[in-house]
Amino acid sequence: MSESPSTTLPSRLRARVNELLEALPARQRTLILAIAGGLLFVGLCAIAYTAYDRIDTVEENNAAMQRALRDLDKKRGAYVAAKARELALESRVGQSPLQLSGFVEQMAKDVGLEIRETNPRSPETVGKKWIQQSVDLRISKVGLEPLLRFMRRMETYQGNLVMVTELSVRARDDKHQDFEVDMTVSTYEHAPKAPKKGPKGDKPAGDSAGDKDSP
Repeated sequence: MSESPSTTLPSRLRARVNELLEALPARQRTLILAIAGGLLFVGLCAIAYTAYDRIDTVEENNAAMQRALRDLDKKRGAYVAAKARELALESRVGQSPLQLSGFVEQMAKDVGLEIRETNPRSPETVGKKWIQQSVDLRISKVGLEPLLRFMRRMETYQGNLVMVTELSVRARDDKHQDFEVDMTVSTYEHAPKAPKKGPKGDKPAGDSAGDKDSP
């Protein structure tokens, strides 16, 4: 019974290699075997290095992912707190605009403080949802306690969100009892919603191509 080529080919190759090695002198045969062993060792080392390098890469990626997840977990609390503050501020924005100049004058009168100069600013759009109304104030010869009461009454006003957005305080004397104050007070209101655009080609009523002016 003849052997199949698939089973005899490896044995034939091994036999041929053995014959060639046996035909070589002992020194050359030893040198060839040493070179072959060295090449095999280098190949195994390369395979092992590649495997370990891939393992290290996977471990580094896993470690980076774990750090990212920890950072997200740490910052989640700060994000939630910031979002809560934002919602709390939004809830304080009044439904009707505040007449800011008259408001600050009344607050100053309530605490016995005199405003020397008032300069309203032009309204500014903040993002897409808000309009900021601001007024610059100059207050002369004011004590620290009435100034603090004035600021506290404005910023705790429940009808609208009012904030001191800029503040400069300078002492008038060496005893630091009277101060010159420049401040900016701001309030916020909802920006008007943009009108919805109709389908293309729509025109206002009475504005058609066939309309003509009366003589």
